[in-house]
Amino acid sequence: MNFTEHTRAAIIRAYTILFYVLAIYKWFTGMWLYQHDPFIFQTRFDGITWLFMQTRIHQFLLHQQGGFLLMDIFFYSMPLIYFRVYKKFRKYIGLAGFIMLVINWFYVQAYTLYPTNSIEGHVAWLLFPLLFMMRGLESFYYVFQGLRYFFLYFFVSAGFWKIYEGGLFNVGQMSNLLLYQHKEQLVSSPGHWYTDFIYWLVRNPFISYILFLLSTLMELGFLAGFFTKKFDRWLIRFFLLFIVADLLVMKINYFEVLPFLLILYYSRYEFPVNKTA
Repeated sequence: MNFTEHTRAAIIRAYTILFYVLAIYKWFTGMWLYQHDPFIFQTRFDGITWLFMQTRIHQFLLHQQGGFLLMDIFFYSMPLIYFRVYKKFRKYIGLAGFIMLVINWFYVQAYTLYPTNSIEGHVAWLLFPLLFMMRGLESFYYVFQGLRYFFLYFFVSAGFWKIYEGGLFNVGQMSNLLLYQHKEQLVSSPGHWYTDFIYWLVRNPFISYILFLLSTLMELGFLAGFFTKKFDRWLIRFFLLFIVADLLVMKINYFEVLPFLLILYYSRYEFPVNKTA
């Protein structure tokens, strides 16, 4: 199937719908920035974070509580604004995408500097504006494909990291991770069904290791996507299974990486190439 303007419109529409479904979910679960009401920040050891910290916006917001709500308004309004620009003022979509990129970058950096969530879980909001900045359909298509390879790398690198660090060869690795991840739950909620479930996994390190091994193999399975697109539908299933399992076992929420599913779903569409004799 050909990658057409209709395909681009479908991707933008699906992204916008998914963004606001997640926004509603985050609001009901108290995950908007103003709902966290942060009072401290934590420093990450990477160059981009240090660059952002030079603006001192994160410090300013700690003393301007209304600023958290303002940041939320900017961040959560941009997909709707971009969608409107795409439908009615298409020649300005490059500018709208760039503004979204700047707002998302500042928002995600600030949001994850406070004790809220990891920046890895917000990588879709950081990268998709690069796609939306593309005015031409061909450039949109090739950036789209670039995001697909980044997403594959996102998973494969996690699998290789487990091998490099040696965790894959340690049967007790998962049990130790569970103890570290759920230490507050284990102390504060004895007798709760979830606490009993985690204790059972900890006391059965071989079963825990099997889960760890399966998740690693699943991550490494995304390596196939570098060579062919015919397994992308299976990768979608693996990704959804990974998200559910991570939430159930590790209490890690990766829902905000879901926009990358659009990349795998529409990967079967190819940009038409003019063939000359």
